Amino acid sequence: MRLTIKAMLTLALLLTPELADQAAYGQNTPGGPMTIDVRNGDQNGKLLINDTDLAFESLSDGKRSRTWKYADVREVSKRGKKELRVRPYRGDRYDFQFQDRGQRDRIYDAVAQRVVAARQSTRK
Repeated sequence: MRLTIKAMLTLALLLTPELADQAAYGQNTPGGPMTIDVRNGDQNGKLLINDTDLAFESLSDGKRSRTWKYADVREVSKRGKKELRVRPYRGDRYDFQFQDRGQRDRIYDAVAQRVVAARQSTRK
């Protein structure tokens, strides 16, 4: 039996849920941050989801790049059909636009889990 590369990758993703999650978020390197293309108003950039923090790297204007520790995030919310709002305790809120609702929902779930975990760890 001869498998195509696409079939082998599909099989690998089915057998390894961790790889499936990484592929869904656009992650390129195992153990590295999840990265996804986003817009923030007129800014094009990358959203990086790490274990300890969330970062927006603007590709249009480096001064608009930001990093937030999850414990410093006051609110994460879904807005409209394809937007995610991040509002820290200090500083400006950021409204990220995604390509589709499914992509936005996957990122929301990942970020919300980490925000909840960070809040719980600071209460102990």
